[in-house]
Amino acid sequence: MNDNRRTHEALSLRRFFDDQLHHLQTLVGSLGSHIHDEPQTEEDKRIVEDFVDASNTKLRAVNDYAYKLRGHVRALYGHVLQIADEIPPPVDLNPDAFMMDPLVNALFVSRRDMDKLVETDHDVESYLRSHSKYQVPVLYLLLTACKSEKGLLGVALQGDTLIREVPQQAVNFSSHKIHMPCASREELGAALKKYLFEHVVALVKQEMTARMVSQLYTDTDNSYESRVKSLANPDVYLNTLVEYLEIPSKLLSIDKTHFKLSKLGIKLEDDDRQSANEFDLHELTWSNNIRNVVLQVALAR
Repeated sequence: MNDNRRTHEALSLRRFFDDQLHHLQTLVGSLGSHIHDEPQTEEDKRIVEDFVDASNTKLRAVNDYAYKLRGHVRALYGHVLQIADEIPPPVDLNPDAFMMDPLVNALFVSRRDMDKLVETDHDVESYLRSHSKYQVPVLYLLLTACKSEKGLLGVALQGDTLIREVPQQAVNFSSHKIHMPCASREELGAALKKYLFEHVVALVKQEMTARMVSQLYTDTDNSYESRVKSLANPDVYLNTLVEYLEIPSKLLSIDKTHFKLSKLGIKLEDDDRQSANEFDLHELTWSNNIRNVVLQVALAR
């Protein structure tokens, strides 16, 4: 009697756990289906496809490539938008800017250098030919430059005394370049985001290509199994790419630094009272460790 009762209880308990396990499996399956079927906007689709077009179209050979890339590409794009939002509004690059704006004065050696940069740029020239002054009274541009710092021995005033061979830090700006001529501030904002994202993707493609070339020259195993595991296999390529995209801040970051420079480009202490350019500088760092000063500018025609 007791044995039959125990057997019945055991069977009932087993059925209970089986039912609970089945219910849990159903929930997990439903959750996985929900995640996979998460609705994506047309913008999401466009961003992923633009990324594939710019990085490696062979990714489309991978089953469900868009779903596998979507989260990482969307995170990267969102990070780029955050970087763009940290770049200040356009600075006026009018004729008086060299004398009146500390940042502009520090970036250029002379007003003539500032004017020459715009006048000799082919993209600007082409844009101005196709847009009259009445259509575009103010030209909006993205400006990048390279900053370098160098230690040297110079002279400095200490009270009323001139001291020689004083260790100093000189800051120089070079390789000025103009990008994305636009007709409005809003258009430049969109162009800035496009420029940042496209450049990040171009560097991603460059890195992945370098890995493929390195693998090609270092791997002497030409067996079928080795080729299947190589980056020439789209599935392996995609998995490696996803790992590389894991941390967007490693692919692009921005730093804001406050500078106080003499008119000769020498770093000054906060309490130094000589004539100086004092400003905030925004500098991008790309995945290849190249750094670029970046600012938006507006130029009245």
